[in-house]
Amino acid sequence: MRSPSFLTRDSRLATRDSRLATRDSRPLSSRFVNDADTYPIDFEVPLGDGSRNRWLAAAGIVLLKIVLLLPHLLLLFLFGLIIQILVWIGYWGIAITGRMPDVIRRLEIIFLAWMSRVTAWFVGTMDAYPTFGVDNDSPAQVTVQPAPEPQSRVLAVLGILTLRALLALPHLFVLFWLSLGTLVAAWVGYVIVLFTGRMPIGLYEYLVVYHRWWARVWGWIAGLTDEYPPFTLQY
Repeated sequence: MRSPSFLTRDSRLATRDSRLATRDSRPLSSRFVNDADTYPIDFEVPLGDGSRNRWLAAAGIVLLKIVLLLPHLLLLFLFGLIIQILVWIGYWGIAITGRMPDVIRRLEIIFLAWMSRVTAWFVGTMDAYPTFGVDNDSPAQVTVQPAPEPQSRVLAVLGILTLRALLALPHLFVLFWLSLGTLVAAWVGYVIVLFTGRMPIGLYEYLVVYHRWWARVWGWIAGLTDEYPPFTLQY
């Protein structure tokens, strides 16, 4: 008979996957809306039964996954250059009108979601190869609540002056070191999946919360929300 700890874990997985399924069944207009009692920016990818593709794990071990992602990385680099300009223009929109232009907000979310899918596939939290551009059916999903209006003009001016990122330096410092650890953790995960065919739940949760933290910090710097992101690795 399973111990209570296993029952608790299975219950958590069922609840998590049910929440993701419910969110993904909503209309497109509400796909980017998260629960009101959570941080405005969230990232989720379901663990499922924990099984993962051994061939993809082997590709990760020998760094072949990076080669397979080269088309994405090239396009994301070019898209990222455009996004940097749009973020700066978005700051001006907030400073003048109190809200970010809808088209800029939408493009920022598309970039963030695309980057998140690529990251999820690379670290092994999902096996489905990431699609290019918009994909509302991917296992890996970013949700962003609409920012309350008017947005902070002070933060917008700081963004215009390229000072907003300085306020995120504590996050960026921690995330830099966590990123190094994440690369190691992902490689260890590849080895475990290669031999067992399964992703350990503890490793899965770390990889998800690491990227959720990164997504929230990026979203705050980009002006998607004025709520300063929390320091947490809690799932």
